[in-house]
Amino acid sequence: MARKVFLTAYHPWWFRLYVVAVNAFAYMAGLEVDTEKLEAQGRKATRYREITPSDEASQ
Repeated sequence: MARKVFLTAYHPWWFRLYVVAVNAFAYMAGLEVDTEKLEAQGRKATRYREITPSDEASQ
């Protein structure tokens, strides 16, 4: 039987901190955030983690 691999996508902690810092700085400086650029950076920073399903999920 073939082994199934389950992946879940997530952003690393440092990227979430970066997004908060960019938005906070832009708010305090009265600037606008380029959301398209942040989304592109988010796609590059996305990581994948292999998860093992529980016994209940395999039935």
